[in-house]
Formats: sequence, C-alpha cells, structure tokens
Amino acid sequence: MEVALEKIPQDAALGPMQIVHWAIRVGKGPESVCYEFESEGVQIGEHTTCDHGFKIDAQRLGVTSRTHDEIHKWVMQFGKKNAYHVAGGDFGGKNCQDFVVDLCSFLGVDASQLPWRQARQVEVAVGGAVVAAGILAVTGGLLARLLCPGQKPDETLEVKVQHPVGQSESEARRRHEQARS
Repeated sequence: MEVALEKIPQDAALGPMQIVHWAIRVGKGPESVCYEFESEGVQIGEHTTCDHGFKIDAQRLGVTSRTHDEIHKWVMQFGKKNAYHVAGGDFGGKNCQDFVVDLCSFLGVDASQLPWRQARQVEVAVGGAVVAAGILAVTGGLLARLLCPGQKPDETLEVKVQHPVGQSESEARRRHEQARS
C-alpha cells in the first residue's frame, strides 16, 4: 500500500514559522486511512482531526507491505507507551512529527525523505542565536580590553545563583574555591 506524509498547516505560528501537523496516510482513495498523534492521543480515521481549512500538502514516501490491522495495533501500542508533548521527543514526550518518524520506521519507509522536524528547526535557530550572542559578548569584552587597557567597568553585575537542594551558599562557595585551586 502507498504511504504518504500529510502536512497540515495549523492556526498557530512560532515566530515567522507556521506550525504544521504531520500525519501518515496509508492506501489510496476511499480505502486509505489517516494515522496521527496529537494532544488527544492517537487518531485513526478517514480524515485528519487537525484540518483547519488550509491546503494540506501530501508527499509520497513509498510503499509498505504492512496491513491496516498491523498498523492499527502498532499505532495503539504507540499511544499507550507515549505521552504527547507539543515540543516533541527532545523535551520529554512525543509529538506528531516524532510519531511519523517512528511509524515510517515500522512501515519500512525511508524516514530520511521527511522534512526537518520543527523542534529541530527551533533548536537550530535558538542554538544559533545563543552561539552568536556568546561570540558577540566575548568579542565585545576582548575589544574593550584591547581599546581600554587597565580600565575597570563602571558597574558590576551581581548574579544570584541558585544552589543545588541541600547545599548552602557557603558550601557552594567552598566547593567553587576548591575547584578553582
């Protein structure tokens, strides 16, 4: 049976990126079945439960020899084992995109054809921003030292650090001093 990824745009956005729900459709025509995972758990039916009237983009992924009964059992097992978390597997749960990757593996379909998962796109964007901010901070500090040698900053920023549970501030300070020496 034919396997296709359905990308269903949602009413929400994350910055400039529109949120897109993923579902897998197995089969063609009226006998096809849509398999998906969302906040209400696994869903199996004729249509996606997340259609908000936007154009659904379908991408052919390949063919599976699995039957709908086998897929149904796997999907139900997935729903029992996994809690839904909108941010996905990297953040303590699974989302629709993680579900699709796992289901493609079960179906014997090459998951490398799938687009980047949105959680990964956010990680890259946020990670890139953090790295850029770090580079700018270090470069700014080095430039200030180069241009103004021996000059001390006008203000000191005090940072309050929360210590691990059961560890007092004096204990944390002592351990910090030991680590520095």
